[in-house]
Amino acid sequence: MRKTLIAFGAILCLLPLTVMAQNKPDVEKQFQRWIASDLGPEARKAGISERTMKTAFNGISLNWSLPDLVPPGTKPPKSQDQSQAEFSSPGAYFSEKRLQGLAATGRGLASTHAATLKRIEAAYGVPGEIVVAIWGRESGFGKARLPYSAIEVLATKAFMSTRKPMFREELIAALTMIERGDVDAATMKGSWAGALGQPQFMPT
Repeated sequence: MRKTLIAFGAILCLLPLTVMAQNKPDVEKQFQRWIASDLGPEARKAGISERTMKTAFNGISLNWSLPDLVPPGTKPPKSQDQSQAEFSSPGAYFSEKRLQGLAATGRGLASTHAATLKRIEAAYGVPGEIVVAIWGRESGFGKARLPYSAIEVLATKAFMSTRKPMFREELIAALTMIERGDVDAATMKGSWAGALGQPQFMPT
């Protein structure tokens, strides 16, 4: 009897995972319909062509490994763990030793790219040292891996996350960048949070 109860309990624990696994294909279909009938019209109003939409979403599916997802039919958690390193592990993120190392590297790169940094400051009003500081802190001067398709991340979070409206706006902004020719959809890489490239800025 005891073994039976233990086995039954184990089955109950696995049920949510089984249900989720069974529902994933259905949710993927909902996602594709959402792109076509919900996101698509808004994108067209924003000036994004059908060609850009097809290119951007070619081969794109939901990324189920991302944090803070709320699939259709489920409720968001009452409390959320902070996933961003600067909030979840501020001691490590702002480690003095780490920052000193970045500062030393940054001084060398600031000298190497002085002319480019001056042009950036003249064009956008952002001091070169600020650009270098962001570059170093956000991606270790380009050493951080950015393995995610930005469109996949932004679309997944716009469709099913705790902050859908925010990521929908970011997704439209990313598509606008592709439409303008600022970046190619296939090479638009970012973090799990949807931030782009070495400075880790959101598309907006």
